[in-house]
Amino acid sequence: MARLDGHRHARNAENLVGMESHMNKVYKMLGVESGGVHFLGILGMSGVGKTTLARVIYEKIRSEFEGACFLHEVRDRSSKHGVERLQEILLSEILVVKNLRINNSFEGANMLKQRLRCKKILLVLDDVDHTDQLDALAREREWFGHGSRVIITTKDKHLLVKYEAEKIYKMKTLNEYKSLQLLKQYAFRKNHPTKEFEDLSAQVIKYCGGLPLALKVLGSFLYGRNLDEWTGEVERLKQIPKDEILKKLESGFNGLNNIEQKIFLDIASFFSGKKKDSVTRILNSFQFNPVIGIKILMERSLITISKGRIIMNQLIQEMGWHIVRREASYDPRIYTRLWMRDDISPVLERNLGTEKNEGISLHRTNKEQVNVSHTAFMKMTKLRFLKFRSAYVCQGPDFFQMS
Repeated sequence: MARLDGHRHARNAENLVGMESHMNKVYKMLGVESGGVHFLGILGMSGVGKTTLARVIYEKIRSEFEGACFLHEVRDRSSKHGVERLQEILLSEILVVKNLRINNSFEGANMLKQRLRCKKILLVLDDVDHTDQLDALAREREWFGHGSRVIITTKDKHLLVKYEAEKIYKMKTLNEYKSLQLLKQYAFRKNHPTKEFEDLSAQVIKYCGGLPLALKVLGSFLYGRNLDEWTGEVERLKQIPKDEILKKLESGFNGLNNIEQKIFLDIASFFSGKKKDSVTRILNSFQFNPVIGIKILMERSLITISKGRIIMNQLIQEMGWHIVRREASYDPRIYTRLWMRDDISPVLERNLGTEKNEGISLHRTNKEQVNVSHTAFMKMTKLRFLKFRSAYVCQGPDFFQMS
């Protein structure tokens, strides 16, 4: 019987901050000692630790099965090499054979069914984002022998529902205490931060929003650096997120269709923290079909709903901002969405707007003057959202309304 208490045999156990409670819960959900063939999904946003959790569980219990395979990065590898290559790896590892070749996914599916249906196996499918991948690798429970377990990590809840996963474990971000513990491991190793680093550590933790990936990336980058370098990096992050973090997070955005991407960018730019009903009405006026669109963003772990409001993780939101800026080559004049005063003021005051501008929202905590050219909006032929709050607009066009 596998035991998870104490992490005594886990590799790199010192780096598994916040994992113990996840591990025990998932182990219990798997019911390894019971019969039947069961699918379990580990759900969560990019960078939250789904793969790490699946790997630790896999290493802990693989010895209880006749064969085991951990297929990592299914999304990327199936796209680059085809699902046939993943079928080959799966069969080769479980059957312990070499030079196995599969000509097409249909042939591979039949081989999986014929060769594994009498074997008790453990299979982890990591980072699955499309039903075609599951169709090719684990379409039916009858493919596997009595007592088998299939663990699927994904950002997409609907995919797990469609495949009738018996259990779904939703991973959450780390709380402030565990975030600090993880940051300490990577930024200070065995040393404890001095008092002068405590405030900067708190700022890094706030920026990371409990996301283990971000804490590890930034902690590793800041290791061994002095106070001035820490200060400079914290300030830089407010303008430019780390590429390594963005690349991981953007995979969720890239899987959306065009309208879903528009909804995501609108929420990131204008509506995070706003009431869902109000946002739905606004997006509906744009013909975006927001009821299903918002549901999909929730299923893909890009937003959550709390007390009737749409909540977006800070790093996910900053990823959205970065996409808007990057698509416009960092030129505010052609941003599709404008939400920062330093970008908005020059565009409106100097009449720099273009047909690319679709939305503008300026919220200031202290009322201040914004000079708007009489012709500021003439070139903005695609403008569909305009909101100024706590800002005094002078010299603006007659049709402009405050909200």
